[in-house]
Amino acid sequence: MKHHDPEHLRQLLETKVCPKGELFGVDLSKANLPKAVLYSSDLREAKLSKANLAKADLQEANLVGADLHGADLNGANLHQANLAQADLSGTLLFFADLHEANAPGAILKNADLTEVDLLHANLEGADLSGAKLSGAKLRGTNLVGADLTNADLSEANLSEANLSEADLSGADLREADLSKAVLSQAKLVGANLHRIRLQGADLTDADLTDANLYGIDLREAITENTLFEKAKLCNTILPDGKVEYRDCEEDTAAE
Repeated sequence: MKHHDPEHLRQLLETKVCPKGELFGVDLSKANLPKAVLYSSDLREAKLSKANLAKADLQEANLVGADLHGADLNGANLHQANLAQADLSGTLLFFADLHEANAPGAILKNADLTEVDLLHANLEGADLSGAKLSGAKLRGTNLVGADLTNADLSEANLSEANLSEADLSGADLREADLSKAVLSQAKLVGANLHRIRLQGADLTDADLTDANLYGIDLREAITENTLFEKAKLCNTILPDGKVEYRDCEEDTAAE
């Protein structure tokens, strides 16, 4: 079984600089490593829970199966990092760079990803339930089958993202951009879609039961077999061009 290189670990702890480090399975729980240089390092199955890795350089690092729950990764560079099956629950990733990161099956439950860069990242099957993704850049991101229940995606850019079969029940998507996004068979029950952009979005077989559709335009979205049962409509432009106001007085708080 592979183990970490003790010399690499010593170098990291003393200098915070260990690019391409052999750190497989290392225990750095609660370690204080802000601005550490760890690009292209092997950190598979590493124990990094509650570690301080703010503004660390983890570009192209291998973090498959790593435990990062509760860690501080604010402003960290995780560009093209491999986070498959990693545990990032409750992790702070505010303003982090996860552009093109590979994180299928990763656990990001209740993580703070505010304004994070996830452009073209792979988050297929990831658990993002309760995560804060307000203002996040998710253009072209793979979120197939992802769990985004009760996540905050307000003002996020999800244009051209693939959200097919994703669960967004109870999610807050106010003023998010979902233009050209794929939402086929997605579940958006009770989601807040207030003033989202849906030009060219594919909502085929999506479930929008009880969703808030205030102020949105559905004319340019694909809505074949889309379920709108009990959806809240106010200044909503339906696929046929009709403007619906039926719920305007019921929930003015959504305005």
